[in-house]
Amino acid sequence: MLVIFLCIVLLVLLVSWGKINPFVAFLLVSIAAGLLLGIPVNKITASIQKGIGDILGGLVIVICLGAMLGKLVATSGAAQRIAGVLVSAVGQKHIQWALVAAGFIIGIPLFYGIGFVLMVPLIFSVVDKYKLPAVFIGLPMIASLSVTHGFLPPHPSPSALVVLFHADMGKTFIYGLMIAIPAIILAGPVFATFLKKIPSAPLATFRAAEMTEAEMPGAFISFFTALLPVLLLMLTAFFPYLHVQNPLMVKVVTLVGDPSIVMLIALLVAIYTLGIRQGKSMAVISGQLTDAVKDIALILLIIAGSGAFKEVLTASGVDKLIAA
Repeated sequence: MLVIFLCIVLLVLLVSWGKINPFVAFLLVSIAAGLLLGIPVNKITASIQKGIGDILGGLVIVICLGAMLGKLVATSGAAQRIAGVLVSAVGQKHIQWALVAAGFIIGIPLFYGIGFVLMVPLIFSVVDKYKLPAVFIGLPMIASLSVTHGFLPPHPSPSALVVLFHADMGKTFIYGLMIAIPAIILAGPVFATFLKKIPSAPLATFRAAEMTEAEMPGAFISFFTALLPVLLLMLTAFFPYLHVQNPLMVKVVTLVGDPSIVMLIALLVAIYTLGIRQGKSMAVISGQLTDAVKDIALILLIIAGSGAFKEVLTASGVDKLIAA
């Protein structure tokens, strides 16, 4: 346990005091942890490679496609249109509550990571357009996504508990709602008021120049394209309850229900609705998609580094000690 504590302290010092790239810091700490925990030298690099591969394998497609979708939503003016419609509907004074509702609805079918990547452009567009603090605006929606992911089926943790305790899924959802709603209010709009003065700036990939009404896509196209992943996942989630017997349709829905395929379909639709339909050439669109991936490269590397560190701890058997 002391070794783990020292490794975490070393990681923090390397990044905060030494100003070392977080990915490099994770690699150095992973190697140090492996040596101190007695892992054979020839297995340390293998553990690091396995950890990076395991964690990125399930995330890199979704994160990259989500960033590309976010880039198109931002640069096309769709995010600006969505922000304008939301604020017009509820007023700038109550925009937090509109984002809470959006995050809650989106958070039920979507895993937190996917929902976060999808909704970040919307948060940043509101921040840029109305000059509001990013934490003050973003925290309510992020709170909604977090709470739905943690408390409500069909998300993994609550669903696993339903099976473990032989509980009723419907009652679990209702009880989850009873806890989720006040938790969202406290962790979102209420807590955000105490953080209103924290300075924060959006990533460049989600910041776009102000556009005129004529330059922006329509409200329907903007909402439909941005929320298409949500619609697809909701449709595939409810499909089993329709008791469709057609084997081909079942296979198609199963394929489409995978988050990676959902994000790919949404991106292809966005390329047309927010790109080609807006008069952009494929060369311009491809450049924007490339820029989106460049902007999240460091995020992917940090995730990869954390996976390497986790795998080294697993290979040493320390994870079982912590669990015990």
